[in-house]
Amino acid sequence: MNIVIPDSWLREYIKTEAKPTEIAKYLSLCSQSVERLEKTGVDFIYDIEITTNRPDCMSVYGIARELSAILPRFDIKAELLPIPQENLKVSPQKKKLNFEVEITKPSLCPRFTALVFDSVVIKTSPRFVKDRLEKAGIRSLNNVIDISNYLMIELGQPMHTFDYDKIGQGKMILRESKPGEKIVTLDGQTRLLAPGTTIIEDGDGRIIDLCGIMGGKNSEVDENTKRVLLFVQTYDPLRIRRACQALSFRTDAASRFEKGVDPEGVMIAMKRATGLFKDWAHAETAS
Repeated sequence: MNIVIPDSWLREYIKTEAKPTEIAKYLSLCSQSVERLEKTGVDFIYDIEITTNRPDCMSVYGIARELSAILPRFDIKAELLPIPQENLKVSPQKKKLNFEVEITKPSLCPRFTALVFDSVVIKTSPRFVKDRLEKAGIRSLNNVIDISNYLMIELGQPMHTFDYDKIGQGKMILRESKPGEKIVTLDGQTRLLAPGTTIIEDGDGRIIDLCGIMGGKNSEVDENTKRVLLFVQTYDPLRIRRACQALSFRTDAASRFEKGVDPEGVMIAMKRATGLFKDWAHAETAS
């Protein structure tokens, strides 16, 4: 799998005077292969091939962390910079929005976090966000959806956003699919699920998420969304891989989940996402 990241984004997490050519050279020599280094305007773009056994490098932060260990070996100073973290406390002026989550089998979802945001303003993302996503090969949709894609590239942690008001009875049941069940995914395709696929059902009995692969059309965030449920978690990698093979369908999120996502990164990603929701969508935490 290849990841494409801009040099300007990379330098938000590593402080170094190394030139892009040096970064490409030494990263390729000691770790992941930089297949292409391209100058775009005032920026440089790295196209990096990530080996299957190094899912920890499938992100901007992962590459920065790798470089912080590699560059000093060649007498180039490099300091790994911290990930911004936001407090997760519910906004005191907001009424708490409740929701219920049931996980029928813990092994399906070893690490689970969720947070509800209220007063969300749906709009286009800041210009720099759109530029970075486009350079990474991802189309910008709106500020909320872009947050999840942005952090998948930045931290290597896939996440999903639901329209809170489209979740029946404010309840989510994470379970295995049964024979004959189907879901209409965000791309508008109806998909027949193999038995044992990890899914989420809401309180009305509707399947609203094909876990680790793609969300359901019936719970998507759109221009009318006011409240968002952010879902950050890890899944059983083998189950995600089997589901992708059965469906002949794979997404960027699935490519990460099937190789294993660091469970210790879940809360870090949630706190980072909370800050972006406040900054980019003027949202307030409500649960």
